[in-house]
Amino acid sequence: MNVYVINSESYLLENEYINDIIKDSKNIATFDLSIDTLDNVILEAGYFSMFGEVKYIIVRNANFFGSQKLNDKDTEILLNYLNQPNNLSVLIFICNEKVDTRKKVTKIIKDKYTLKVIPNLKFYEIENRLKSFFAKRNFTIDDEAIKYIVSNNSNNYDLAMNEAQKIILYYDNPGFISYEDVMNISAKTINTNNFLFVDAVVDNDLETSLNLFKDLKIMKVEPSVLISLLARDFRIMLNLKLLQKEGKREYAMMNELGLMDWQLEKYLKKIFPYKIKELESIMVKLSKLDLDIKSGKIDRFMGLELFILDICA
Repeated sequence: MNVYVINSESYLLENEYINDIIKDSKNIATFDLSIDTLDNVILEAGYFSMFGEVKYIIVRNANFFGSQKLNDKDTEILLNYLNQPNNLSVLIFICNEKVDTRKKVTKIIKDKYTLKVIPNLKFYEIENRLKSFFAKRNFTIDDEAIKYIVSNNSNNYDLAMNEAQKIILYYDNPGFISYEDVMNISAKTINTNNFLFVDAVVDNDLETSLNLFKDLKIMKVEPSVLISLLARDFRIMLNLKLLQKEGKREYAMMNELGLMDWQLEKYLKKIFPYKIKELESIMVKLSKLDLDIKSGKIDRFMGLELFILDICA
């Protein structure tokens, strides 16, 4: 099989499956359809290696296998390739939405290639994987501590593994991990991560913004919540800039915007690199993004990720 469509709520399970396909190959190309075109993907897949080496092409955000639609041109390009694939190229599409098995392209994948829907792990399966994770690093851990990690992370494998890695970093040397230790090294709350995400975007920290966004996506935080928080911060920053331009003193700014002194100090630091026109432009973009998501013109996660790339790049 040289065309795969992978669907999973877990990034870790998804990547495990991809690694099983790729093995030790270094001949890998990666595309993201939120910023790349399907035409470029198919062109890459059609190229033949001079040395007859198999090439693996990973295509993320291939959500046209879900709710999104391909235009007629891209549909024709993809169907033509699926009918006559390059045997030296392995295409690996990753769909982050529920796969629509009624679509023609999906039916062809099911009939001729591989459609892999990876189910979420059960509670005991996550427990076993965590035990193995700690054991490989010469740690022993309370059974109750394992159960706490899994349940405290909403039975989510990716979040539980992320927590396990944080716990390992807490120790200088391998040893015993108690239930009390795990309680003390518990993960940050979703609300904390929400505000850390907003701060990272405002500070133009692209890497941190995308990493936190990935975590929040795993936690199933709705982009509408994050858009609202971003709009609130940028609105305050814009109003502060306008008040500064009017020559208002700090106490007047606090009274007019309903800020505490420590909040004013924080926002005054944030607005320093921005100009009024930049903040106005960002507010317009956030408003348009919110409207496009609500009207179904763009996927909510993809839309917010594109906004992050636009603002922080």
